[in-house]
Amino acid sequence: MKIAYFEIYPRFAITSQFVLGYVEVEGLAGFSYGLFLLGGSMTTNIVSWLLALILVKTKLGSKTKVALRILGLFGILDLPFYVIFPQIGLQHWIFLGGKMPEPLVGARRMSIPDPAFYTMTVLTTLGLVFLYFKSFWKRYWKRIKITINIKRGK
Repeated sequence: MKIAYFEIYPRFAITSQFVLGYVEVEGLAGFSYGLFLLGGSMTTNIVSWLLALILVKTKLGSKTKVALRILGLFGILDLPFYVIFPQIGLQHWIFLGGKMPEPLVGARRMSIPDPAFYTMTVLTTLGLVFLYFKSFWKRYWKRIKITINIKRGK
């Protein structure tokens, strides 16, 4: 297991190569291996949903909200970036990360059809965008309603 310049397991050591995160597991196959590959982005996505619910349901200071939104932004982008960028030859975060679309490969190993996986990816991303930028959408919707009312002469 490696994180940044550190090997964590099987022994603690400093490495010469930077990686965002790397885990090697032996003995997994089929559905289990698919779940393992999907697990990183799925965990990030779940945490993003929890942070979004905290932002929506609690009253926090502006600095805390900004910090949670920044963390949430990484969560919003993680799954689509991990699915799209490696398929066009880029790394997960363009300059950092893996070059294999692990969540997509994991879903395939779990016998989830590509259209279903892409649909879930789009829906969860749009849901998170809506929750994280709820105030923006409210203001934008008010402007649309005002514009429609003006055109109708109200």
